[in-house]
Amino acid sequence: MPSTTAIITATYLLALSTGLAADPTGKSGLSFRQPQVDLASTKAGSAAPAVTPAADLSAKRDMEDLGEKRQTLQGEVRYAKAKLEAAQKQFALQTAAGDLEKAEHLDQEVKDWQARYTAAKAQLDEVDKQFSDVSQGHTVTAEEVVVPGENLEVFVNEDPSFNGIYQVRRGGYIIMPQVGRISVAGKSLSSAEAAVKRALQSSQLHNASVMIERKQGADIENGPLIYLSGEFHAPGQWHIPSGITPTLVNVILSAGGVTDKADLTRVRVMRIAANKSVVEEVNVDKILQGGGLTSDITLGEGDVITIPAGPSNLVYVTGNVSAPGGFPLKQGERISAYAAILQRGGFARFADQKRVYVLRALPDGTKAKLPVDISAIKKGQRPDVQLQTNDILVVPEKWFSW
Repeated sequence: MPSTTAIITATYLLALSTGLAADPTGKSGLSFRQPQVDLASTKAGSAAPAVTPAADLSAKRDMEDLGEKRQTLQGEVRYAKAKLEAAQKQFALQTAAGDLEKAEHLDQEVKDWQARYTAAKAQLDEVDKQFSDVSQGHTVTAEEVVVPGENLEVFVNEDPSFNGIYQVRRGGYIIMPQVGRISVAGKSLSSAEAAVKRALQSSQLHNASVMIERKQGADIENGPLIYLSGEFHAPGQWHIPSGITPTLVNVILSAGGVTDKADLTRVRVMRIAANKSVVEEVNVDKILQGGGLTSDITLGEGDVITIPAGPSNLVYVTGNVSAPGGFPLKQGERISAYAAILQRGGFARFADQKRVYVLRALPDGTKAKLPVDISAIKKGQRPDVQLQTNDILVVPEKWFSW
């Protein structure tokens, strides 16, 4: 008979040969060894082993970094392109006018902007390629991170005017009116919420509670957008039709026009360049009145048009008059200071007719004080002052000396 030692040795060797090992604790007998290679990876035609959590996190961070770079370069490309087109237009105008000195200067400016545009476009193409490579090698599904092309519904508790559906653009960002581009591609929904919150709190709100949900459905219209705010009949998003290069006047008319309060002399167009807003003010009213369509500007995806409200067309008379208050001026109507006082019932008791003055708003936000000696005007010694909308006519009280 074999010895006890021989039997134990044979049993141990058998366990090793079958992938088993004795449990040294003696509590659970025999235990299986962990395989060194995933069994699923041994199947024919199977994919490479799953990405480790650390590598997956690194890929997420790479996508976020590249998304931010794309956003910056996209703004630089758009800005350089707009400046290039503007310089080309001016060059053509000066050349046609025969001003060779200015044309030569503008020719160099065109070359400079062309070089800047070409360099920024090359950098953007390189970042696009890197983003594509990282995205293809990234194992996180679309349900986990935000990707270009999908639509996000944003809710802001403190200000519902920011609520809406925003499409993630090719550059990996969404565009919110009054805020600009916000990079969200490659981020989880919670990270995207944090990015929108930071953007709102940095420029619009003291505190922002943001919630983002994915928006599914065929009812969402896709395509490049321009954003309309202010005195539009239909403010919001305006989709750029395929094959069309929009201009400022074209968009205003196509979007349904503006309200009666609109001030078309101070229309503002905001673009984003290098994460900073670039605002250009355009006198659309002059263009519409035949002031030269060459001054119309070309718009692009993501631009924001803001039309402010115009003046209230009121003139105010205050101080020592019988009926202080304001009254409207009709389009083209003119009224003098003395006539405005008479319209408000004339002078009250103790009015100082020699020290009347007009407060008039200046373009820089300050007010000018214009003296008006009504006594001299009544005697024909001085011309009356013609009032403008929003002027304030002040009639002071006399100072008595006993």
